[in-house]
This record gives sequence, C-alpha cells and structure tokens, in this order.
Amino acid sequence: MNNTRMLVWVAAAAVISLAAAPVYAQESTAEPAPPVAADSLGQEEVDTTAIEQILRGEREMLQGEVFSYDPAGRRDPFRSLREGFERAIDEESEPRPPGLPGMTVDELRIEGIIDTPNGILAFVQGSDNISYILRPGTKLYDGEVKDIEFDRIVFRKQSNDPKQLKPYEDVVREIKD
Repeated sequence: MNNTRMLVWVAAAAVISLAAAPVYAQESTAEPAPPVAADSLGQEEVDTTAIEQILRGEREMLQGEVFSYDPAGRRDPFRSLREGFERAIDEESEPRPPGLPGMTVDELRIEGIIDTPNGILAFVQGSDNISYILRPGTKLYDGEVKDIEFDRIVFRKQSNDPKQLKPYEDVVREIKD
C-alpha cells in the first residue's frame, strides 16, 4: 500500500514538472541565439560575440577608460597598510632641521624648571649638548610641549601607530634631582 502511494506521488511530481517546463520557456525574455552557420568542413561555428564583448571591456579597463575608484572617505583597499611606517623610515634619511625643531622628545634631558612673571619655563639639554628654553607650545621634531608644571613637562608626541585611536600620545617627563 505504501509503495503504491509513493509511486503515485512520484508520477504526479513528474507530470507537474513536465507540464510546467514549457510555461517557463515561454516566459523567458532572453534574446534568441543567432543562427549558427556551418563551415566548409561541416562543423558548426561558435558564436563569439559575447567573448569579444568581454575582451573589449577588459581592454578598456586596463587602459583606464572605464574603472575609477571613489573612496568616499574610506581607506583605499589597494594601498598598503604599512605605508605610514615606510614613510617614517624614509623621513629618517632626510636631514632634520637644526636646533630644537630637529630634536625628538626622547633626545631631550630636563635640566630645570623656573617660574617667571611670563609663565613657567623649562631648561633642557639637547642631543647636541646645547641648552634650550622650552615654553608651552614649543614645536619639536616629533611633537610639541603641551604643558609645563613645577616638577614635570608634558609633551604631546605624534604617533604613527594605526592601532591607536588618537594620532598622538602624551609623554610626561619628570625632573630628576
């Protein structure tokens, strides 16, 4: 009994699928394929218009006529993520400006801090063994002086680390006795 029901269901499904096939074929809006002509050897020629169109599109793209990338504020996926680090290495090969604008935060040694009527000043010694006077806002090679207090100097150092949220970090250097 079960085998008979199963055969009836399979037969019904086959009849329905065969009956529905012509309906789908009639609804197709695709253009009919061009007639295929036979060559002198009796073999059928293959329609190559689609292939030629694809190759023409590739040639245009390689010539730069069709493709353009609009980042719309996003990172260009075709540029290296290491580009910022490579640029930092290249900048080291360039000569630095002379004096305090050419010094990094790590190259300075704090000598003293004094309070004047015009504000707090700091005396530092650079890597060239020359003493310099720092005020808040003084520019350095890799940052600037953010704040000077009686026992420390706060530097705002530029950072090239893409993992950090801020493009800078605050470095606190205390005066040593």
